[in-house]
Amino acid sequence: MSLVLGPSSLVRPSSLVVLGPWSLVVLGPWSPLCAPVLVAPPVPSPLTDGASSFLCRIDQRGIRCALREGMGVYRFEDLRVWQAAKRQSDRVGELIRRPEFRSDPSLANQVSAASLSVMNNISEGFLRHRDKEFLQFLRISAGSNGEVRSCFHAACGRKYIDQAEGDALIAESDVIGKMIRRLQDSLRP
Repeated sequence: MSLVLGPSSLVRPSSLVVLGPWSLVVLGPWSPLCAPVLVAPPVPSPLTDGASSFLCRIDQRGIRCALREGMGVYRFEDLRVWQAAKRQSDRVGELIRRPEFRSDPSLANQVSAASLSVMNNISEGFLRHRDKEFLQFLRISAGSNGEVRSCFHAACGRKYIDQAEGDALIAESDVIGKMIRRLQDSLRP
C-alpha cells in the first residue's frame, strides 16, 4: 500500500487509514502526519457534543494526537523547515567546536547566532497564529539563513572547512531557503 500526502493533503475524519510495515508513506513539507505513523480510528471529540470526530495519530514517541478535518501542523516542531533549520543549527554547533573556529570567535559567534535565528524565527512566527505575522518572521528567518550561508562561504575562504564540506553546508542552507520560500508562498492570500 502506498500513501502520498502533498502540501495540501488532508486526512478526513471519515476515513480510516491503516498502515503496516509493508506500507510506503511519502509526506510533503506541510503534511499533517509525520512518519513513521500509526493512524487510529476516529474517536469522539471531547471538545464538542460528540457530533464531530477526530482522527488520531500515534507519533514516534507513542503519543496519541488528534487530527481533525482541515487541521494541519499544530506544533512548530512538526514543520519540516524547522526540523531542517534545527539540523543546520546542530551542525553549526559541531563546527564551532573545532579549533579553527575557536581561533576566530567573531565568525563562530556570528554563524551560531544566525543559525539559531533561523529556527527561532520560524517557531516564533508559527506561534503567533497569524499568517501576516508568520510571514514577517519567515522573512527574518530567510535573511538569517542567508547570513549562515555567507558565513559558510567565509569559513571556506579562510580554510576552516574544506571546499567539499563547505559546498555541502551551503547546499543544505540553500534547501532551507527554498523551504522557507515555499512556506511563505503557501501563506500568502
